[in-house]
Amino acid sequence: MSKSSRYYFKEMRLQQFRGLVALAHWQTFSAAASALGLTRASVWQQVRALEQELASTLVRTKGHRVELTDAGRKLVEIVAPLVAGFDSVKAAFASIQASLPQTLVIATAPTFIVYELQGAITQMNSEFPHLHLVFLERNSPVAIEMLEQGEADVVVAAKPAQLPMSASLDYTPLTTYPFTLIAPPGHPLLAKRHLTLADFTRYPLILPGAAAYCRQRFNAVLGEAGLLPKLRVVLESNFPVLYFQYVRMGMGVALTPLPPESQRKAQLEQSGVALRSAEHLFGSEPIYYVRRKGQFETPCATRFRELVVSQHDCDAKETEADGMLARAGR
Repeated sequence: MSKSSRYYFKEMRLQQFRGLVALAHWQTFSAAASALGLTRASVWQQVRALEQELASTLVRTKGHRVELTDAGRKLVEIVAPLVAGFDSVKAAFASIQASLPQTLVIATAPTFIVYELQGAITQMNSEFPHLHLVFLERNSPVAIEMLEQGEADVVVAAKPAQLPMSASLDYTPLTTYPFTLIAPPGHPLLAKRHLTLADFTRYPLILPGAAAYCRQRFNAVLGEAGLLPKLRVVLESNFPVLYFQYVRMGMGVALTPLPPESQRKAQLEQSGVALRSAEHLFGSEPIYYVRRKGQFETPCATRFRELVVSQHDCDAKETEADGMLARAGR
């Protein structure tokens, strides 16, 4: 036996008591080890450690069988209820936990609540009717910070490719949002053959807040082109519903990353808003499902993650299939 093994078995432990109780029931080291999911040597070491600690012979072997000594039987009488009680803790706690209120705190940008999570939320409400969902509407940098500080359970957030991933977080890619122009139908920027950076200096702009990654990207691109001082920003907000509303009102045009859904574009055009990709100018934002590494994940959190990720896997397959059909029809 190694020095570390001797140290591990030096003091009495529940597992040692469990081994002795199993021996009393099964009467062989092999059968007791099989019942406990351990090796025969492990059970032997546990019982020998108990004998050394208590300075008493607890078992004797006769061939392949094991008999408890008087001291061994008395010890089993003492510890068997303790072992049984401890082994019932998991089941007892599970029955109590089912009656406790469950909460899942999700920090994410309003855009992702609108476009990415509705299906998963509806399904969660069906599967976990007593679950209390809490949304903390924050832009992606703040949402990530809240996750790292333990103020949120999960995050759906953008993370630009040039920013390093935190070593304490696990990132599951979901989708990408191309930068998209939002304008009233018939607006000159929609009809223009080639959209340029300078075009954004000619009209009032509705943009995400200054702390958002997408706004930082927009400012960086316009800044490199020397056009940032020429911009006229009339409204800043992290709520996408406001972009559409104030564009409809004629307040200006908006620019923000949006999911590329052609059906949604048609619906928006009918309601007074049209979209045009500006990906060639500003690129796109990768979107991730983010959780803390090494953190225990509750059953409801696990299910929420599965629903969100599987939905995006299905969307990706549908997009790929649509692309293949489009190419085949050329």
